Amino acid sequence: MNGSIQKIRVDELLNYNENPRHMIGSSEKDTLKKLFDAVGIQYMLNLAEDIQKNGLLGNQQIVVVYSPDIKKYIVYEGNRRIAAIKMLLNPTYFDFLDKPTVEKVKKMGIGLHDLDALSCYVTNEDEAFFIMQRIHSGEDKGRGVKEWTSREKEIFKVRHSNTKTLQYLIDYYIKKYFDGFDITSILPFTTIQRIFNNREVKKKIGLNVMDEDSFTKEKMLLVINASKWVVEEANSKGIAVTRLFNKARSIENEMIPWIERYYNHRDTPNNSFFEVEDKSVLDNIQNGNNLDGDMTLNPINGLNESQESFFDANSAEKQLEPIDEFKIIEAIKDESVQREGNGGAKNLPYFFQGLNYGSLNPNDVDTHGIAAVCRELQLFSDKRMVEKYPLSAAFLTRSIIEHSIIFYSKKHKIQGQNKYIWENIRKISKLNEIIKNYNKNLPNYILESEMRQYFTNLFGNYETSIDPLNWVVHRPSAFQLDSKTLIDLPRKGLLALTNFFMN
Repeated sequence: MNGSIQKIRVDELLNYNENPRHMIGSSEKDTLKKLFDAVGIQYMLNLAEDIQKNGLLGNQQIVVVYSPDIKKYIVYEGNRRIAAIKMLLNPTYFDFLDKPTVEKVKKMGIGLHDLDALSCYVTNEDEAFFIMQRIHSGEDKGRGVKEWTSREKEIFKVRHSNTKTLQYLIDYYIKKYFDGFDITSILPFTTIQRIFNNREVKKKIGLNVMDEDSFTKEKMLLVINASKWVVEEANSKGIAVTRLFNKARSIENEMIPWIERYYNHRDTPNNSFFEVEDKSVLDNIQNGNNLDGDMTLNPINGLNESQESFFDANSAEKQLEPIDEFKIIEAIKDESVQREGNGGAKNLPYFFQGLNYGSLNPNDVDTHGIAAVCRELQLFSDKRMVEKYPLSAAFLTRSIIEHSIIFYSKKHKIQGQNKYIWENIRKISKLNEIIKNYNKNLPNYILESEMRQYFTNLFGNYETSIDPLNWVVHRPSAFQLDSKTLIDLPRKGLLALTNFFMN
């Protein structure tokens, strides 16, 4: 460390006009305006309000470099915070904001006394750049700050307040009963919260946060089965899960009948409902693997999909055929052993099972290319062709990455700006350069924190994640990827991110 901590007046601090968040500013006010446009005015207001209420966090050091030419300090790290403080101290200076916003800030800034001078870390430009890069380059294999997932945020909240939530208890008891099984491998944590914390759904299942004894193994198995059914129901209708189960009424209309059918079936004499006692079984539920040939495990009853559901639109009287639970479990285990014997990974899942492109508009010319790639990826998934044709799978994987990013870019505007992301990348021909542009502007391109984390995990280190796909495409005689490596990509967030880009 080359610098020192100094107390500096805010009026001696200038925002960095070459901030990567925006175009280069021509003056202090122009720089501030560009920053507000890039970040979003409401986001800046939220930050200002938080600072007004709670002050600056002790671990968030403002990093500045003294400029002898202008005799002021340039803010290299902490530009949003300094801009928010300047707005609180002198709202009228921000005349590029509308009058209602300025008036709101005036009321917000009443009573501020201790923000005129701030503790800053004063250093040279080289170290300032190093700090900026470290902070804003994401996790970077542990070197940087790793953003908490929704589940981790929930765990922190529960441990801090000592008050357990329903989604926390579901996650905890499923792991406890089923050998550490991760329910979020089926549904995102936030979706689990939205669906199962619904008052009527919670009541129908019989879950009570105040009574942990209500979180039985049987009920957690129901949650697993229900989660799998939710995904398949959304896929069958060509609708994203978040759209199909987005309101309390729609959740209740979909889930309550399913729960009733579930319990009715469990209570039917001579019918043995599929129980999950083995981790390999759960893996197969999670991955949707075939058990034998065309027989596919059904998340409700374990029957093959060629058999009609015991409930359909025309009849509520159809009964389930008795099933042999032992044979099902043994079939799954036998398949796993067979794969291992052939050199494949244990419980090798479908490739891109769960790819959701049903909401793409066929009348929109922008959808034609990505839809074609999706159809072939679905074929690979359904027929498990990735093991036989890893080269084709690599080509398709790289293609879906590029086409989904481009499609999303054409349909979404940059946060705080009235232009589409596509305008920033349309002249970029190489995928690696497109991804680099995304990494530089990620908070403004992808607003959902969980999806940003997926993107960072997948593409933050381009050389080790996506570059190998380019090697396969350009030099297949010299470099190829095995099926296990390819299959791991969707499981590590690529499938979820691709669905997000398309929906």
